[in-house]
Amino acid sequence: MFLSVWNYLRGYVTIEVSGFSVERFMNLASHKGIYLWDIQRNRAKVQMKVSIAGFRLLKNCAKKTKCKVKIIEKKGWPFIAYRYRKRKVMGLGLLIFFSILYILSSFVWVIEIKGNQRIPTEELTKALREYGLKPGVWKNKIDPANIEGLLMSDFDDIAWTAVDIKGTKVTIELTETVIKPEIIDQSTPCDLVAEKTGLIVSIATRAGTPKVKPKDVVKKGDLLVSGELIVKQDEEGTVTKYVHADAEVKAKTRYEITYDQPLSYIEKQYTGEVKKQYSIDVLDRKMNLFKPRISFQNYDKIISSKQLSLTKHFVLPIEGIVYEYREFIPVTHKRTLEEAKKMAEEEIKKRLLEQIDPESEIVSNDIEFYPDGEFLRAKAVAIVIERIDKPQVIDRRKVINGTEGKNTADTN
Repeated sequence: MFLSVWNYLRGYVTIEVSGFSVERFMNLASHKGIYLWDIQRNRAKVQMKVSIAGFRLLKNCAKKTKCKVKIIEKKGWPFIAYRYRKRKVMGLGLLIFFSILYILSSFVWVIEIKGNQRIPTEELTKALREYGLKPGVWKNKIDPANIEGLLMSDFDDIAWTAVDIKGTKVTIELTETVIKPEIIDQSTPCDLVAEKTGLIVSIATRAGTPKVKPKDVVKKGDLLVSGELIVKQDEEGTVTKYVHADAEVKAKTRYEITYDQPLSYIEKQYTGEVKKQYSIDVLDRKMNLFKPRISFQNYDKIISSKQLSLTKHFVLPIEGIVYEYREFIPVTHKRTLEEAKKMAEEEIKKRLLEQIDPESEIVSNDIEFYPDGEFLRAKAVAIVIERIDKPQVIDRRKVINGTEGKNTADTN
């Protein structure tokens, strides 16, 4: 990239060399230190590029090898300057233009944030503004290390971040922390309670005292497995111990889902008529260049924009915006009852899968349909076998007070 810009600034020509000693011609040029590039052979002729200074030295090489040199194209700033040497106003305009570009390159115009998934971009942008990093700020005022430290201290979900300044663009890359699952300490006394209402199918207890058995009906919040264990019970009293109940309790649960499937739908038939509106956004100020009169009754509005940039990292605070209006004719189509039923079944299945755990088993899914004007109403009753056990910490006061007799409760 840099070499291309340098060659353009000093100027170069594309030449075509023909003769019986083209290779010798190129070797002589190389021996004299003349740099040739983009060499392409076309039968007996060879095309290449050479700088203006190098081209002047090729005359002797052509004379010794009896090769013919023909100029195909002239490129670069020197040729443009020579062509417009008498146009002083244009030269002054170019000078002002490049001066403005140089001034604009001293500021930040684009801020890109990468890596955030849980943290909203709006929150990060707001925080960066408070730190002094926003479009239009002078680059020398930005302290990347300070911004990185502020982000790490203000956002607990950020594990790592880096601020990179290139051209007029600032890129902020960050890595979020891993979400810690909610884990109850195994040493904490816990009961297991029902998370949902259902019919117990199976219970496998690893720790604690089961309070239900298969075929029992439980409601949400009912005690399934108690963390209270009776260690000893005699005439002197009862000795109890409190543990972290551990079990796998599965039950049949019921889900009811209602969905209305429209019996008709609208298809857009585009006429091919399109009108465009152009505008420019300069420093968050929009200027409309051309705004046509939209006479379409039905149309889609499509907005596309492009940021003006000279290179990948040299982005300017100028954005071109195109508003495209596409006319369409709405055509109403009717669905058959079979089509509507199939679509309703798929939607109900999708909603059911969103509500249950992937390891759950769908035993049955009965759907009844009721035509209701422009809709087909579907009512589904699904029976699912799933885990319903949920840990619930035992009240510490209960552990301390114990039950009748001696108390050996583990209060750790």
